[in-house]
Amino acid sequence: MITKRRDIATLQEIRQFIENNFTKDIPVVSICKEFGFNRTKLQEGFNQLFDITVHAFICQLRMDKARGLLRETDEPVKLIGLECGYKKLSSFTRVFTRWHGMSPTQYRALSVANEKLSEKADGSVN
Repeated sequence: MITKRRDIATLQEIRQFIENNFTKDIPVVSICKEFGFNRTKLQEGFNQLFDITVHAFICQLRMDKARGLLRETDEPVKLIGLECGYKKLSSFTRVFTRWHGMSPTQYRALSVANEKLSEKADGSVN
């Protein structure tokens, strides 16, 4: 259990650091060195304080960004994967599919179809 205020403050700094850098390669080991925590203290403390693992938090941020880019841009899926911090399209597609139950391409197609249906229902498309 985290009891030290200093540890809680550091974990909040780590969360902010991750939010600002999630599109980069930020291994847990690097975070530990940067903030002076050992791996166990970081992972257990982060999970305890924020109710999510460090890895899952990074994935969540990346998936949020990916969904937005897939809905709002026509950028190629490969480029979106790179912008979200994935070096390989296969890694991006695998993680996206695990999180959403469909590939990024399928998600984009469904989003476009839903947007058209919504516009029709609103009467904004002739």
